[in-house]
Amino acid sequence: MSVVEQRTKVLSFIEQWRGHGDEKQETQRFWLDLLQNVLGVRDAINQTLFEYRTVGGGFIDVLCPEARLLVEQKSGDIDLDRPESRQGTMVTPVQQALRYADALPPSLKPAVLCTCNFNTFRFYDLEKDPRATGKPADEFTLEDLGDHLGTLTSIFSVEHSRLTVQQKLSETAGLLVANLHNALASQYADPDDPGSHHSLAVLTVRMVFCLYAEDAGLFPANAFSDLVQANDTKHLRRAIMDLFDVLDTPVPERDPYLEDELKRFPYVNGGLFAERIEVPQFTDDIRDAILRAGETFTWKDISPVIFGSLMEETLSHRERRQKGMHYTTVKNIHRLIDPLFLDELKAELKAIEDDETLGEKARNNRLTAYQDKLASLQFLDPACGSGNFLTETFLQLRELENRAIADRLHGQGYIDLGGDESLVKVRIDQMHGIEINDFAVCVAKTALWIAEQQALDDTESIAGQALPHLPLHDSGNIMCANALQIDWNTLLPADQCDYVMGNPPFVGHQYRTESQQADMDKVFAGYKSYGKLDYVCAWFVKTIQYIGTKNVHVAFVATNSICQGESVGILWKQLAQHGYCIEFARKTFTWDSQTTDQAHVHVVIVGLAYNTHARPDKPLFNGDVCKKAKHINGYLVAAPDMFVENRSHPCNAGAPVMTKGSQATDGGYLFLSENEKDSLICKYPNLAEVIKPFIGAKELLYERNRYCLWFKDVNLSNYAYPEIRERLEGVMNTRLKSPTASVRKAANTPALFTQIRQPDADYLAIPRHSKHERDYLPIVFESPDTIAGDAVSIIPTNNMTIFGLLSSSVHMIWIKTVAGRIKSDYRYSPYVYNSFVFPSNNLESIKEAALAVVKSRAIYTGKNLADMYAIKNRFFYPELMQAHRELDEQVMAGYGLRSDSNEGQIVDMLFDLYLRVTGKRGY
Repeated sequence: MSVVEQRTKVLSFIEQWRGHGDEKQETQRFWLDLLQNVLGVRDAINQTLFEYRTVGGGFIDVLCPEARLLVEQKSGDIDLDRPESRQGTMVTPVQQALRYADALPPSLKPAVLCTCNFNTFRFYDLEKDPRATGKPADEFTLEDLGDHLGTLTSIFSVEHSRLTVQQKLSETAGLLVANLHNALASQYADPDDPGSHHSLAVLTVRMVFCLYAEDAGLFPANAFSDLVQANDTKHLRRAIMDLFDVLDTPVPERDPYLEDELKRFPYVNGGLFAERIEVPQFTDDIRDAILRAGETFTWKDISPVIFGSLMEETLSHRERRQKGMHYTTVKNIHRLIDPLFLDELKAELKAIEDDETLGEKARNNRLTAYQDKLASLQFLDPACGSGNFLTETFLQLRELENRAIADRLHGQGYIDLGGDESLVKVRIDQMHGIEINDFAVCVAKTALWIAEQQALDDTESIAGQALPHLPLHDSGNIMCANALQIDWNTLLPADQCDYVMGNPPFVGHQYRTESQQADMDKVFAGYKSYGKLDYVCAWFVKTIQYIGTKNVHVAFVATNSICQGESVGILWKQLAQHGYCIEFARKTFTWDSQTTDQAHVHVVIVGLAYNTHARPDKPLFNGDVCKKAKHINGYLVAAPDMFVENRSHPCNAGAPVMTKGSQATDGGYLFLSENEKDSLICKYPNLAEVIKPFIGAKELLYERNRYCLWFKDVNLSNYAYPEIRERLEGVMNTRLKSPTASVRKAANTPALFTQIRQPDADYLAIPRHSKHERDYLPIVFESPDTIAGDAVSIIPTNNMTIFGLLSSSVHMIWIKTVAGRIKSDYRYSPYVYNSFVFPSNNLESIKEAALAVVKSRAIYTGKNLADMYAIKNRFFYPELMQAHRELDEQVMAGYGLRSDSNEGQIVDMLFDLYLRVTGKRGY
């Protein structure tokens, strides 16, 4: 939103709300109008809670958990300084807001309080003034809103958000953990030995848990740090090992003569301290790292979801790349779990809360049944890594459960009756994970334990009393194993599973290790093929083998390649044949991470279900837009199943065949710059016969002058000059070093390209990769004297109609739908061209419009195709864009489409044409 637009919206808001002020009737509309229309807060409705019930039975007028803002709203005639009677005491509005803030669970605590009476706004910064006893950090009237927008925009900025605050805390903690881990690793004789590596992992997470426990009140305050401080380096190793034994021993079974410094620690259980591990000798650096971690950071504030990512920071970049691990932001986790199950669970609870027809008993019965449902759900992440998906899922279930508990208690407090009457029913052992890396397994278990403790803190705030935190529950449902080599039923029988989800490894076919190849061989045994499928596809197939026809819902993050190009006809055809359909999907987006080694990959999210269990309306997300589809196919298009197969010839009868250009494999010795070309020709004029213009993708797009030595069908002895001999020797030596046998053989003919596909007539040149931002595919005609390299695809033709069809928006839509990609950019190939069906009508008009496109390009002297076809520059080339629009109209008419047909209608038409021409039905 521009400054001018926002200023206009501010004035409109002031005019709309001047003189209003009914707290009961207008609070919600007032704040939603302010957030949505003035501040431009996305999804303001879902980010804002109105009339939120507190433990004491009060209701918070406005609560924005992510922005960390609590508003106490008053009617227009209320003095914000005047105390009112609330629950037997006289309090001002800000004191009332502070009382509400104190009653909130830790996960919802605000950083800013606002009191407002529709005319006056007061904001209190609790980070600087924790009890709001001083003057407001900012105060202004409705009329002066425009001059104080900075206060509101900063509150709702990303930097102020709860998630960003947690992330910054976690980044600080990550450095402390990495420092401790590295100090410990340096003391192991061989930290890469499997046994030692496992011990190092367990030792690191035990230390972190102890630091968390002393800050969170599980241990006496500073108990762990005091123990470290009380022992010098020489004796610290033995003291730590003794502590681990104590933490694993119930109090009645402990040595009655235990030292006081150990006696004060509680029994932890849960398996965290049970295993005997290899503990190396400690050093001063280790002792200092522990003490520094305890002194400089408050561990109870850490996000257990982000905790998993920061702990895995200790893994090397090489190990991440090899295993295909990419780490997950909370936002991205919700892009998967929200449509998979969370949106429905939230809607179900809200329906109970909003049902005014329910009596108290019926309401409590519904809430109890809802809580039982939450406690019955079973989740499996078969590539769980550090447990981010499972941990966030657990926290979300507990947040819903805490809401249900608050609704049931009505602020009256709770008496724990024990047994089946236990207040908390959702458990961490509902979360099941499989992970091949034992370090990540340790992290995942610990993250779940920490999540359980923090959720209990929230429940305590709601119940108004302390609840037992220790001993821990066992979280043995995280298994260290190769998920593609084991039967998942050994961890969680499929008939007990409700959801399978996660972020399996992304490894392209060309990067598979031998063990990963063996994994795919095992999973795809009995299937037709898996070709060049990404490694992640094995999890999709393994999942349907696991659940069969059961009512289990599935969602995975995957590289976008699985929904593009040839992969669709391989993977999704086989899944459809086994009765599975796509239940929801999110089209390509950038997958960011919370680690310092960010993994910027382009991914999709795909949800699956057996046909008879799938939801009827299937959400299809594209950025912030969601539409409901009756069916989503493997290209993530709202259309019936179809599978464009690779073919050697175009599906259009008589159309020329497309190939890629010639490949040199020469180490650069056969190529010349313009200066090199001029110098050689000046010295040896007959070289002009064999020095040819060269076009690759960069030359095509940027009109760079580049040349090559082209000795095909010539008498090489006529060019036996020292400079040429030196270049050919360079080519020969380059090829002799190649790992490819055919290239080494080609060292015998260093004057020739290793692969020659140069046409003898005019041809169309198309860059093999094209940026996804372009509206049109940039292509050119070239003469046979210009040598095409293998970075371009070539079609031997001078047919202007074919040029026009491939230059149209209709063809671009086909590319977007079926082409493979490099990240988000399109990979143009014979697969795309051969499956694109030409129209049979209006061809002459298409030819004339295509010629107009070529002529319009000539207007822009000195400009290259990259500039002309960049979306950001479209306004600077009006003649070219107008020519393309007129070409689009003629192409649309050729297909029998209206000129205003949308992308979905065009895709449907192209799919239908392809099926009719090829006879290739769904499966």
